[in-house]
Amino acid sequence: MARHTVARRATQYTQIDGRRCGGVRLAAHEAAAAIRRDRKQPGKVVDTVHVYATTDRDGTPLHVGYVHYAPGYWSRVADVINVYEIPTDALTDL
Repeated sequence: MARHTVARRATQYTQIDGRRCGGVRLAAHEAAAAIRRDRKQPGKVVDTVHVYATTDRDGTPLHVGYVHYAPGYWSRVADVINVYEIPTDALTDL
């Protein structure tokens, strides 16, 4: 029997000019698709995409996706970052 009947959800955090702007819950496949989409963006839109495999405080396996948008892409802000926290179980259950 599967350990989870419903895949755990991912969380996206946006940081604008050093201020965290809440978290949005989304399905793991949506977060993975967003990271893949951002990897394909030209350097004028996204300048850095990294994915790290780690654990949370309880030792649960977790993947963290980091997306940094190029300076000047967003108007009236200097720095925009998206961070995705995706439980590894949710990725392997897809």
